Amino acid sequence: MLRKLGKNYQIAIPREIIRDLGLKQEDYIDIYISESKVVLEPKVLIPKDQAYFYSEQWQADEKEAEDDIREARVTKTKNIEELFGKIDK
Repeated sequence: MLRKLGKNYQIAIPREIIRDLGLKQEDYIDIYISESKVVLEPKVLIPKDQAYFYSEQWQADEKEAEDDIREARVTKTKNIEELFGKIDK
């Protein structure tokens, strides 16, 4: 899909690519160079106060929790007192 640089060095992204990536007007796209190629990568902005939930540490902890649930390494309790009773043992 050959494109020509227009005024102000702009290019139009082909409709097929927009459709395939599920992009809409006002979406964000990160543009960078990798191995001498221009890469367009769709991005989602998140509020700063939510950024921790997307950190490597949070994601690693979430994966560990999911593994614990899948492997039945969990304990069910009826209330907070029972929970702390099991923790104290």
